[in-house]
Amino acid sequence: MNSRIIAALALLCLVVAGCGSAGTDAADTAAPPDSSMSASVSASSAAETPMDESACAGRYVDYSETAVAEECYTDTILFFHASWCPECRAFEKAIENGTVPKKAQILKVDYDSATDLRKKYEVTIQSTFVRVDTTGERVKLWSGYGQDKSVDAILENTR
Repeated sequence: MNSRIIAALALLCLVVAGCGSAGTDAADTAAPPDSSMSASVSASSAAETPMDESACAGRYVDYSETAVAEECYTDTILFFHASWCPECRAFEKAIENGTVPKKAQILKVDYDSATDLRKKYEVTIQSTFVRVDTTGERVKLWSGYGQDKSVDAILENTR
């Protein structure tokens, strides 16, 4: 087969599989720079797939002020977690095995070291969840201790 056809097929596979957006431009790595075929495939796939499509995918990540401020998330919940706490480990397992919905994020806060955040949000026990707005202001607090361990329970009880 012609090398241009192989390169174009490889690019098409990357676009279809969603692998072409991992920080490098697939057109630069999969096809020769003079290939008009790669330019047209890249342009059409860029028009069909928004650049920020995964930007608001549901997620469970470590706390940061930057994460709280991301405006595309309509639900931001801080999870005050302690590694030694069986309740926290059960919630973490439920979160990791469950699905955090699109535009929702659960941010893991180290209960033992984040004393300033515990004071700010009036958290007195680990396995506490705090819904915050994009400015970091508390909207609602829920103690999950002894409660249902699921993403749904976290979202419902922090509304």
